[in-house]
Amino acid sequence: MSKSTTTYWNSLVPDQRTRWTPIKELEGMAEEITLSIDPVTGEYTRLTRFLPGADTSAFGGKTHAYPEEVFIVSGRLPCPSVSVGLAMFA
Repeated sequence: MSKSTTTYWNSLVPDQRTRWTPIKELEGMAEEITLSIDPVTGEYTRLTRFLPGADTSAFGGKTHAYPEEVFIVSGRLPCPSVSVGLAMFA
């Protein structure tokens, strides 16, 4: 089975705030929107938004068996292994 799809919408406009949901164990720090999911494999694509002041350094470094792309729209995201800020990517 292939992944589901979602019709495009602007996730940054204020009237779309209700589409963002808190991420379990990161409540108050991060929210997500699932863009697509494969119900058989569990593979998914999502947008993650870190709220102002979010600091995930207490969780330590993480590795994944899959690629992860980070795009910073504004601000900084403290990370134990690298400090990522505006106009930088990991």
